Amino acid sequence: MKKPVIGITGNETPHPDDELMMSYAAKGFVEGVKEAGGIPIILPIGDEEMAGYYISLIDKLILTGGQNVDPKYYGEPKAIDSDDYHLQRDIFELALIKEAIKQNKPIFSVCRGTQLFNVAMGGTLYQDIEDHWQDTSAEYTTQRLVTEPDTILREIYGEISHINSFHHQSIKDLAPNLKVVAHDPKDGIIEAVTTTDGFPYLGVQWHPEFLFENRPKDKTLFDYVVNEM
Repeated sequence: MKKPVIGITGNETPHPDDELMMSYAAKGFVEGVKEAGGIPIILPIGDEEMAGYYISLIDKLILTGGQNVDPKYYGEPKAIDSDDYHLQRDIFELALIKEAIKQNKPIFSVCRGTQLFNVAMGGTLYQDIEDHWQDTSAEYTTQRLVTEPDTILREIYGEISHINSFHHQSIKDLAPNLKVVAHDPKDGIIEAVTTTDGFPYLGVQWHPEFLFENRPKDKTLFDYVVNEM
């Protein structure tokens, strides 16, 4: 039986000992895909032409976390004092989303990836929110999650669960073809979305790649992404 090939978007960071840039993805994504029976492939940041080629090579796409999405993509000026942006990554991953939809390749997104997908579909973001960046290790959960009935997240996590949280931006105006499938009961912040138009997509704001080794629910989420989406 052929194993599904899962493309995982890469990020870039300077090498700690010199000025060379390194491409990388969190190992949890790689291991989560492997344990679910998939073949992980990290997709380094490229250009729009490369995006189409990458999508043709994979069966599904994971959009990972990272920098802020440039607010010019949702028609707003920068409202925070931050240099945590990566324009070429925005351009490349927006092209990946466009190609994945064109080629009908399912997308799973995490944190920034979920925010970017919402923007790509016509939504907007809060540029700065409070109380969603935990001070503890990513392997610990710090906030509650409420899932919507009759959704895959309700099946996996139950009505109420707990998640880790490392985002200071979030979905503001939901894109027309998306619906909320989970939220934070404390402040109503959107924590997970899916599509209403039939395209195979699921986006979450927490980081299951840091939880799956010790929590069966998040391992089940990876199994769903790799084998059922």
